[in-house]
Amino acid sequence: MKWIEICVESDRDITEEASYSLMELGASGTRIQNPDEIKSLIEQAGASELASPGDFSNELQKYRITAYFPVSKNFETLKGALKSKFADAEVLFREADDSEWTGNWKKYYKSFNLTSGIRVIPSWEAMGEPAVNEIIMDPGMAFGTGTHESTELCAGLVESCIAPGDSFLDIGTGTGILSIVAKKSGADAILALDVDEAAVKAARDNLTLNGVSNARIFHGELAQARALFSSEQNRAPFMFDVVAANIVSDIIIELSPDIKKILKKGGRFVCSGIITEREKDVLAKLESDGYEIVDIKRKNEWTAILAHA
Repeated sequence: MKWIEICVESDRDITEEASYSLMELGASGTRIQNPDEIKSLIEQAGASELASPGDFSNELQKYRITAYFPVSKNFETLKGALKSKFADAEVLFREADDSEWTGNWKKYYKSFNLTSGIRVIPSWEAMGEPAVNEIIMDPGMAFGTGTHESTELCAGLVESCIAPGDSFLDIGTGTGILSIVAKKSGADAILALDVDEAAVKAARDNLTLNGVSNARIFHGELAQARALFSSEQNRAPFMFDVVAANIVSDIIIELSPDIKKILKKGGRFVCSGIITEREKDVLAKLESDGYEIVDIKRKNEWTAILAHA
């Protein structure tokens, strides 16, 4: 499959802001190259010679944030939006085929603890069926491997607020990892939705890998899912005990009132993907919509919120 690869390069650290902007423009995820982190690793390894002039030293000069968009996206529009926000940065692009990286990233994706009670294991390292506290994951081209702070924070809150038998809605499911966490935590009926076809495929595959049979996966937006499911005969109301949205602040703010309408009495809303600069905006919107803020988790530049309807 063909993609547009966009790389934002800067002499200053704009990794969080650029990553957020790229995701707002429609990227499913970003790859960050931070020279400060590379230098720290070099120092820890006691290999200062790697930072001397040469091929590797180029990696230490620029902050680079890379994202991929379908070729159907208008590049000039994307470039213009990025340049208006980061005037001193260079915006590079090229057409890429996913065969260039398919499989290469797997050597860097290892087992890790997603929450205090759940461990994620790459599918190529799994030995049979997952244990009760394990999730088998194959991200494919979707966003949400669990290694990003926003996913980690969101997963922890989902795990803590799910009660046995709860219904669960996963907005922007990505790889389906939050739906699997919900199932592991006791959720009964699960609906996962995403606007990205690659995410829908990855979520379906990962739910199958983890034996999650009580889930439906929908390609589309929340309003479309609500309209379709509400039209089905002999179906329970489109209402949920828990809704999770690991997306971006603007979409959380936009969907907040609609999500409150589909939460059952005492329902819980977990939202993440919120950069520190937008935390107050999201909190203000949730409170104005009548939510009770119950918990806030932070890690580095990211925030996740648990609110009750």
